Amino acid sequence: MTKRLLACVATAATATTIGLTVPASAAVTLDADGTGSVGREDVLRAVGWSNERLQTSAADLDFVAETVSVATASWECVQESTGVVALQERRTTTTARADLVAAAQRSSVTGAVTGFELRGFAEDAVSVSVVEGPDLDACPEKEGEVWARVPRSTERSQEHGKPALELVHEGVVHRVPTERRVAA
Repeated sequence: MTKRLLACVATAATATTIGLTVPASAAVTLDADGTGSVGREDVLRAVGWSNERLQTSAADLDFVAETVSVATASWECVQESTGVVALQERRTTTTARADLVAAAQRSSVTGAVTGFELRGFAEDAVSVSVVEGPDLDACPEKEGEVWARVPRSTERSQEHGKPALELVHEGVVHRVPTERRVAA
C-alpha cells in the first residue's frame, strides 16, 4: 500500500510539473506591434489538425495579421440659388496584411509544441485602400447649379478594427479568434 501511495504521489508530482510547462487554458493574444501568443489548442481548432499532425507540421504554418481600418469624412454643400443643403461623404477602407514572425513554444519535459510566440511583423506588409465617394470637400456638379462647401462643416472619424489572426497552410487561410490587449 505504501508503494502504491508513493507511486500516486510521484505521478501527481510529474503531472504537476508537466502542467506548469503547458498553458492551462489556451488563449490567443495579438498586440498592435505584432507580438503575442497562440496556444496549441487554438491552432488545432483553427486548422482542424490532430496533435500528432501539429507536432510534425508546426514549421509549415504561416501566421498572418490582418487589420481593417475605415476613415470617414463628411461635409455639407449648399446650393447657392435655393439654399438646399446636401451632405457629402467619403469613406476609405484600408486592409493591411502582414506576415508575423512566430516561434514554436515547446514543453521543457517532452519537447512537444505547446503553442507559438508571436515576435512581431515581418517586413513584407501589404496595404490596400478602397475609396468610395467624391473627392474630399467636393460639392455636387450639376449643370446649371452652383454648389459651395459650407465652411467648417467637415467632420472626420477613423475606426481601427481589431487585428485578425490567420494561419496559412498550403495556401488555405484559417481564421483564429483573438483577444486584443490594451496598451497601458
